[in-house]
Amino acid sequence: MSSQISGPGRPAAPRSSSRFLRNMPRKVSLVAGLAAVLTIMIGAGFASMRASGSATSLETLVVRWTAVGFLAIGAAAYVIGGRVRSDDRS
Repeated sequence: MSSQISGPGRPAAPRSSSRFLRNMPRKVSLVAGLAAVLTIMIGAGFASMRASGSATSLETLVVRWTAVGFLAIGAAAYVIGGRVRSDDRS
């Protein structure tokens, strides 16, 4: 059993795991981005359920602000994750 050391007193992570996925805020940003895309897809489903083929203004408003909210959460988590990673290096 060989132990790899990465930095002072820290064992190295397995090479199979991504640095992106070992960082919890970055995981949150990934999930938030996927949720924003899913929200837009659900909004398109609302439009296809209507006989006219277009969503109501209320549905459009809800989908738009939900997607923007998820993107804002994702962006903030991504920035926080970058700062956490840079703090780990020093």
